[in-house]
Amino acid sequence: MNEAVDRYRQTNKLKNSILRQLVSSRFIVPSLVAATLVLLPCILVWQNVYVMNLVKEVSVLEKENKTLQDAIKKKRAEIIDLSRLSRIESVAAEELGMKPVKSENMYTLTVDRSLDVNGGVDEVVESLKKFADHLPVVSETRAANEDLFDDK
Repeated sequence: MNEAVDRYRQTNKLKNSILRQLVSSRFIVPSLVAATLVLLPCILVWQNVYVMNLVKEVSVLEKENKTLQDAIKKKRAEIIDLSRLSRIESVAAEELGMKPVKSENMYTLTVDRSLDVNGGVDEVVESLKKFADHLPVVSETRAANEDLFDDK
């Protein structure tokens, strides 16, 4: 057991002596300064490269954002163009075979919100009943023959 304790003490003394020599060495300060002079520029170059890559990425994203904003503007203009009443009327007449509605068959549904006690359900039901009274009655044979838009 004494032998193990002696070996431990010698190992501990050896470790302490190497550490003390390294710290007390006259080369430790210059070697730390040299390591700092080598590592600091490396870190600064890496940081500069990293920042430049981020700048490139931001410019690419800004360009993509501008492209998407332009696409949104074009789509909005296209929506406005397709929503024109004259275009809708011409498509309805030419492609769908629809006819303009007579003014006596046109109804505007309005709800007075100040008098809305039960959510306006009664007014909507009443308006739908009035609207349904003016809908044409179509038989199955007439619908099958596609004579819906002929005045009979």
